[in-house]
Amino acid sequence: MSDRNELHLLAGAYALGALDDADRARFEEYLLTSEEARAEVASLSDTAVILGLASTPEAPPADLKARLMAQIAVTPQLAPLGAAEAPVLSAVASVDSTPAPAVDAEPSADAARAIRRASESPAQAKATARWYTRPVTVLVAAAAAVALFVGGNLLGLANSNDGQQQATKFAELTSASDVQRSVSPVAGGGTATLFWSLDLERSAVVIDKLPALPAGKTYQLWYIDTAGAKPAGTFDAARSGSTLRVLDGAIASGDTVGITVEPSGGSKKPTTKPIVAIPSA
Repeated sequence: MSDRNELHLLAGAYALGALDDADRARFEEYLLTSEEARAEVASLSDTAVILGLASTPEAPPADLKARLMAQIAVTPQLAPLGAAEAPVLSAVASVDSTPAPAVDAEPSADAARAIRRASESPAQAKATARWYTRPVTVLVAAAAAVALFVGGNLLGLANSNDGQQQATKFAELTSASDVQRSVSPVAGGGTATLFWSLDLERSAVVIDKLPALPAGKTYQLWYIDTAGAKPAGTFDAARSGSTLRVLDGAIASGDTVGITVEPSGGSKKPTTKPIVAIPSA
């Protein structure tokens, strides 16, 4: 297998943020030369976010971390590849070639692992070592995939202070113990998902298939209650993928969140009919 093919196999791990610094640097150099790899990473990243947002948030059991760490502590791990393996491989190579009598017993687990590692390519061996010697890192990276992608351009957040603040606020919101969500159709197609926490007095919307507006127009968010509509920030549609925006101000019990199209800079009161209105109750 060529080095380029081996690098291409790292696309999934790269999309989940599970590569170490050296492999990530090598893969990013490869991305510059492969349009196919860039398309695959974008697709895998989109899928990770869609899967994360498609699941109803559920708080894990309070004792999950303690049970996980206890299980890791008693689970045997393979030794790192390197000096410790040399005697094993040497022993395999020095075995007498005289055919042994047929026996019914299965090879031991240690012998099976030694045979398997002896037949692995360098890339396969490195992947095996990473999986067995860094299980916590891999699990954490996979579990945090959605948060990592929310922080980037996938949800329309630029690499700016505002984008990072939006990502941080959204991560805090979706981690709240009382977080709720509601999905509504958007006029013209697509859906909008509202996330909110009354404990944090915070809310956010994630909208898919939101079209870009012509010059001089912007999308504006509103908190709507019996007293009327209060402005909650303006935003533009993401260049690709879904659009995320954490609302300004505080959400109150029973508020409806609406989105309208307004002149650039926003309006004090809505001037158009909402393209979506999502109740929080």
